[in-house]
Amino acid sequence: MKAIIAIFLLISGIMFSQNQRFIYEYSFKLDSLNKENVDKEIMNLDITKEGSYFYSALLITRDSLFNAEVEKGKVSNSINIDFRKIKQPKVNFRISKTYPDLETVYHTLLNVSNVAVKELKKMNWTILPETKSIEGFKAQKATTQFGGRNWVAWFTNDVQIQDGPYKFCGLPGLILNIEDEGKAHIFNLVGSQKLDYTPSLIDSKVKEIFITKEKFNQLWKEYIKDPAKNIKLMHSSSEMSETILFNSNTGNPMTKQELIKNKENAAKKFLAKFNNFIEKDLYK
Repeated sequence: MKAIIAIFLLISGIMFSQNQRFIYEYSFKLDSLNKENVDKEIMNLDITKEGSYFYSALLITRDSLFNAEVEKGKVSNSINIDFRKIKQPKVNFRISKTYPDLETVYHTLLNVSNVAVKELKKMNWTILPETKSIEGFKAQKATTQFGGRNWVAWFTNDVQIQDGPYKFCGLPGLILNIEDEGKAHIFNLVGSQKLDYTPSLIDSKVKEIFITKEKFNQLWKEYIKDPAKNIKLMHSSSEMSETILFNSNTGNPMTKQELIKNKENAAKKFLAKFNNFIEKDLYK
C-alpha cells in the first residue's frame, strides 16, 4: 500500500490533469468525558480542476441506497425504509472548496434543513523548518489556530496541491497529516486513487440554505431544545405521511409517537456525551 501511494502521489505532483481522490482516516474523540474512546471514519477528498469535496466514504453508499428506496416508493405510493440495511456514517458534514480562491463551505443537516456555512476567515499558517519522512515523502511542519484549537500539520511539496482534509488548506503542498494539540481530532492520509470520472462536488438536487455562523448557532440551540422536530415535520408532510420506519433492534414498524420518543431519547443521550466537535466556536 505504501508503495502504491508513493508512486501515485509522485505522479500527481508532476502532472495534475486528472481527477483524484485522497483517502484519509479520521480519528476523533467526541466524548470529552471519555477521552479513551476513539471513533474512526474513512473520509474522501475528491479533487478536480474546479475544487475539492471532503466527505465520509459511507455517504456514497447511504445516499444511493436511500434514494433507491425513495424512488421505488414513489411508484407504489408507499415508502418503506428499513434503516437496518443502511450503514450510517458517524460523520455527516461535508466540506467543499473552490479553486483557485479556496473558498470553503461547511455543509450539514440541521433541524431538517440542509445548511451551508461559508468560512470567511483564511487560515494563518506558521511554516516551521522541522521536517520528517511520512510514507517516503519529505514532510514539513506547520501550525495554525482554527475553530478554538491549536493544530499541527505535516505537508509535502512533492504534491503541488494546496489542499487537505476538512477545511484545512493554503499550504504549499498537500497536507498528509494534521491533528489538534489535544489529539482529539486526527486526519491521516492512508491512500489515493485516480478517478475516471468527474465527481460532483455537491448534489445539484439538494436545496441548501446559506447561513452565517451566528445563524447556525441559533439553529443548533433550537435543535437541542427540540431534536425530534424533523420527525414531526416529516409525518406532517403529505409525501411522507404513509412512510413506515422500522426499529433497528426489533425489526418492527414504529408509530409516530415511538419515533418521536426514540429521537428525543437518542438525541439527549448523544448530546450528553458527544460534545467535542472540531470547531468549538461553531457548536456553542
